[in-house]
Amino acid sequence: MKSAALYVHIPFCLKKCSYCDFFSVENFGRIDDLYLECLKNEAAFYAEKYKIDFWSTIYIGGGTPSLLSASQIEKLAVYLKNTCLCKNIPPLEFTIEMNPESVSKEKLDSAWKNGITRLSLGIQSLNKNALKSVERHCSAEKAFAALETVKSCWKGELNLDAIAGLPCQSEEDFLLSLEKIISYNPGHISLYTLTVEEKTPLARNISSGKISFDFDEADSQWLSGRDLLLKNGFFQYEVSNFCQNGKKSVHNSSYWAQKDYVGIGCSACGTFYGNKSFRWIDTENILEYENFWSKQFPLESEIPRSIEEFSLETREFEFLMMGLRTFEGLNSAQYRKNFCSVEPWNGDLEKRLEPVKKFGIKTTENSDSSKNFSLTEDSILFLNKILLEL
Repeated sequence: MKSAALYVHIPFCLKKCSYCDFFSVENFGRIDDLYLECLKNEAAFYAEKYKIDFWSTIYIGGGTPSLLSASQIEKLAVYLKNTCLCKNIPPLEFTIEMNPESVSKEKLDSAWKNGITRLSLGIQSLNKNALKSVERHCSAEKAFAALETVKSCWKGELNLDAIAGLPCQSEEDFLLSLEKIISYNPGHISLYTLTVEEKTPLARNISSGKISFDFDEADSQWLSGRDLLLKNGFFQYEVSNFCQNGKKSVHNSSYWAQKDYVGIGCSACGTFYGNKSFRWIDTENILEYENFWSKQFPLESEIPRSIEEFSLETREFEFLMMGLRTFEGLNSAQYRKNFCSVEPWNGDLEKRLEPVKKFGIKTTENSDSSKNFSLTEDSILFLNKILLEL
């Protein structure tokens, strides 16, 4: 049976954070049901076209998916589960992102009752000055209230997001915030370093001197945060992701392992791998998106998206890039199987990694005589530099 991961984009926010460069539309208090109908139609189209028997995982991201009402969460969950060919096979993991200011017991109950098994809550920080510095719509008080609601109501798996290096917080402030996040006992924490993307309000604020930002301080905070997570029983399995008791993100792991995934919704991306690998990105124009996917008989040639095929050499580099993000690393047998025709390495992974061994590469022998190559806890900090030398 054929499966694929499904990513669903809800591109609406009450207010964008100043650091965000993802596509979203601000000032949306309520999401129209038409957009949900279009998501259903697009998912069904790809399931039929690529003969997808079931969705291995589903991830509803944004934007702010928690702007959906409880009844809309129910409607969307039912829609998505019924779009694949075998409707009786549930996904291995079904995640929805929520923001603290729009969490409610009704929405959490609706999600759980309709098969959503994992909640990803975008806390980012519990420090009021840090939140204000990046124009988060959520206050520290609302974040604490959301955590209490989740603690009392949510029955599934839980991920909490945190960001190191936010302006207007010291390392002590950051670690205190992270300790409070850990105290809510999530099975998974995503710990990021603040990235200053070009053309964002944050970048402009830093450039103008309105806000000060120290890259070295951000890295130092992240390292201290990693140490705190490890001391509290978390296992780092990817550059920015930590879990307890094996509770890895199954959906995100499919990206790192180069498994096929479908992306639906405005600006969503999908990728299929094979002899001819290809990737598409949906239009960012919501009106154009809804006009097309609300049609009764949409023509594939008219889908409002960009699509590109990419070479085996590009796929090979992406395999290295994604695999080295994880502590499981790269498997030599898989590399030989998929990339034996890529010269000059011809499937020899050890030879391919020779230029970056100086940074520190860990080798693990497997029972099938293959080897896994991964970065160490120290060398993974230099991932971007390592990729430049491959």
